[in-house]
Amino acid sequence: MSELDAKCERCGRPLPALPSEGEVICVDCIDAIAKELKAETERPSSSAGGVLVTVSAYALGRSLGLERGAKELERQIHAPDRASIPAARCIGRLRHLCDLAVRADTGGTVLGQVRSRHAHEAWIRGADVWVSVDDDVEATTSTLYNLLEAVRGATPRIVVAPCVLRMGAGVVHVVNVEFPRILTPERVLASGARLRPIVRAGFALVAMNRPALAAVRAVSEHLAFVDQDGDTKLGLFHQEIRERLWLTEDFAFFSRVPPTVQVEALLTGCTSHAGQNLVLDDVQP
Repeated sequence: MSELDAKCERCGRPLPALPSEGEVICVDCIDAIAKELKAETERPSSSAGGVLVTVSAYALGRSLGLERGAKELERQIHAPDRASIPAARCIGRLRHLCDLAVRADTGGTVLGQVRSRHAHEAWIRGADVWVSVDDDVEATTSTLYNLLEAVRGATPRIVVAPCVLRMGAGVVHVVNVEFPRILTPERVLASGARLRPIVRAGFALVAMNRPALAAVRAVSEHLAFVDQDGDTKLGLFHQEIRERLWLTEDFAFFSRVPPTVQVEALLTGCTSHAGQNLVLDDVQP
C-alpha cells in the first residue's frame, strides 16, 4: 500500500518512515491492538475455533507451477515484504492481531468452486471467524482489526471491507459494494469504526463469523457436491441465473444469505486493490 499518511492512524504520532509493507500504524499501537484482541479471543489450546484466512493465488501458480507457486506463497505469507503479493502482506498484518490458520490455493481455476472449498474448510475446522482475501488486496492493520471486531459475538454477521474495482484510466472509481435504496442506520464499534448495511458485494476482503456461515449452509443443502478429494461440500458460491439475471459467484453467494444474517460494509480505514487505494471513510451509500 502506498503512503497514505505520515502519521499513525491510531494515535496520531508521526511515523519516521513507513515499514517496507507500507503500513500506517506505529509499532507501539500494533502491540497494543494485538494485546486487546488476543485478550478477548484467548481460548484453551485444545479448543477448536480461531480465525481461518483463505487466499487464492492462481496467477502465482500459473507463473511458477502449482508446487513452486504454493511454496513461494507460503514463503511470502511467513515473511511478507514489498515484493510480496498484497494478500501476503495483509495476512502478515493479521498475524499481529490474532492467532490464525491459513488455507491457500494456487491451482483452482473456477473461482466459485475455490471459494466454496474455502468456506467448507472454515466450517470443518470449526473456525469462529473466516476471513477471505483476494491475492491483489490488502488493508491497514487498524482496518483489519475493525474487520475482526465487527464480526465478534453470537449475532450472525458478514462484514465487507470495500475496495475499488479494477477500472481503466480516466474512469470514475466504482466500489465493490451495493447499498440498499433506503438509507439505513449505522453501527459504530467501540473503536469508533462505522458500519452500514449492504445488499451484496464482491468478496475481495470479507470477514464472516460462524453463526453466519451456519445460516448460509442451512439454506444451501441443495448445492451439495462431491469434490475431487471425495468429500461432500456445499457450492455456496455456485453461479446461477435468477429472474433472467446471471449471478456471478459472489453475487450468487449473497443472494443465498438469509435475512437473519447482518451483512455490512466497514466504512472506516483504508484498503488497496491492484494498487488502487480507497479511504473507506469516503465511501458514500
